[in-house]
Amino acid sequence: MVDPTDLMKAVPEDVVKEIYSDAVSDTLKEAGKIGVDVVKTLRLVLLPIQYTAMLQNRLARHLKRAIDRVPSDDRIAPVQSITLEIADRVRNQEDDSLVAEMYVSLLARAMDRKRVWEAHPAFVQLIGQLAPDEALLIEQLSRADPSLYIRVPDSNVAMTEAERSLAIAMSNMSLELKEKVARIAVAPEELGQQDLVYVYIEHLVSLGLVSYVNEPWSDEFKGAQLHECSFWFITLNGFGKLFHRACLSDRRNK
Repeated sequence: MVDPTDLMKAVPEDVVKEIYSDAVSDTLKEAGKIGVDVVKTLRLVLLPIQYTAMLQNRLARHLKRAIDRVPSDDRIAPVQSITLEIADRVRNQEDDSLVAEMYVSLLARAMDRKRVWEAHPAFVQLIGQLAPDEALLIEQLSRADPSLYIRVPDSNVAMTEAERSLAIAMSNMSLELKEKVARIAVAPEELGQQDLVYVYIEHLVSLGLVSYVNEPWSDEFKGAQLHECSFWFITLNGFGKLFHRACLSDRRNK
């Protein structure tokens, strides 16, 4: 790892001050409230000799958003390796992209003394492996534990809201159970490519974020039928819940 102090010595201080934009200056000012080490790290990732002005300003905005999310009394210096890796990945992300949102949230956790335990280093790589729809699916799964994946008969395609409503109405379940099924079912209509829900689920399982569960079959869903449909219970496992908490839970609070 390159020492940011050594690298910064190669750039004259007056040059650094002159070519930093207002966005970068504001970010470094906020970082200075955390400590000198953070300023050194952020200067390294924001060096204008590395990026165009557009990328530099965008990256500065992402970093400042992360700092601003942490109460001033709780701010700590993040692990330098996580900061540099997130900066490298987020610099090309538009301000309003879901991927950028996840990286910003993760960096905020790494700067928060009360929540730093959520910032697992593996999450940086996991974000890069997710399709935006998969992140939205994780959000859905966070609303119910477990969630219900309902397939169209003889297919891997998940049912839309209209199809679910019809199947639930024709089922042999009690009214209370019908209402619960409607509440906890995965909603592919909220995703960009709803026909890929099964693929998304399998990918999230392979990443260690989602698990299939069978416990409900031995309890309230025992003997339930849903008009020739196949349905499975899935859930965010412990690691998946931590990933959601670190990278996606801020969206719900907006």
